[in-house]
Amino acid sequence: MEYFDMRKMSVNLWRNAAGETREICTFPPAKRDFYWRASIASIAANGEFSLFPGMERIVTLLEGGEMFLESADRFNHTLKPLQPFAFAADQVVKAKLTAGQMSMDFNIMTRLDVC
Repeated sequence: MEYFDMRKMSVNLWRNAAGETREICTFPPAKRDFYWRASIASIAANGEFSLFPGMERIVTLLEGGEMFLESADRFNHTLKPLQPFAFAADQVVKAKLTAGQMSMDFNIMTRLDVC
């Protein structure tokens, strides 16, 4: 097992510049068009998740208060700590921090035509 020190991981802005991500690993390595990716994201304000066409996202809240997720007519979901939730990463999903405090989540994203 390999342990990661978040303080030493590089930080990348989200595609929509509304948050930041620390990549744990991707395959293929160092590719923007990855088949799968594991990452940790920090969310400091309400906003939309970045869009990743052709991908599925599984998000798990690690720290912070509950997060309310809304996707037009598809779903309304309250994300609770350590309870994974899956959705298509190519749909607009708005996140609202219910406690008004920064949250941190763990993401697994997989390309639907590969995984």
